[in-house]
Amino acid sequence: MSELQLSLTGEECAYLTNLLETVLKDARVEEHRTRTPSYRELILRDEKLIQSLLDKLGKPTA
Repeated sequence: MSELQLSLTGEECAYLTNLLETVLKDARVEEHRTRTPSYRELILRDEKLIQSLLDKLGKPTA
């Protein structure tokens, strides 16, 4: 997988962090409500990816 460097302003970083946190919260609700194991696995994979992005932005979420 190739690596990408991205320069963000403080405002862009804050917006992206806020957006990712919102999407992560929504994904956690969706994961809790789903009954289909394969769909739940997909949601869990997405949650890990979102958390990884938040970690790279310097905003770990519990």
